Amino acid sequence: MAIYSLLYVSKSCLRLPQEEGRVADIVAVSRRRNVALEVTGALMFVETHFAQVLEGPGAAVMTLMESIRADPRHTDLTVIDTETLVRRRFARWTMAYAGPRMLVEAQIAPVLALAAGNGSPFAPGDLIALMLQFASFED
Repeated sequence: MAIYSLLYVSKSCLRLPQEEGRVADIVAVSRRRNVALEVTGALMFVETHFAQVLEGPGAAVMTLMESIRADPRHTDLTVIDTETLVRRRFARWTMAYAGPRMLVEAQIAPVLALAAGNGSPFAPGDLIALMLQFASFED
């Protein structure tokens, strides 16, 4: 079975540290919902942006994206990459999560600049590799 993968970035509307608990809510709800839809992936959050990769059946990923696009906790959602995979990269994680860290911010900044059309070339695979690296820390 082919696995559909989608990577997006968006601008956070959350105000930290007051709303940090809302990110924990996003992760908890995502993990439960993703199990039911057979979706895996990873979420990165820094004070100003989210980056998320979703993997699973195409219809399930698109259903999640409809919900994600409508979520008022972020704006300016830009799909950076889509692809069909033979096997999942995030098979062990219904939703791996990496929160605010200087390293995360430094890695996401080039992707956001590229999405805005004012950055140097950046391979989406680099962000996915970083997400895999952070996800492995959850083990």
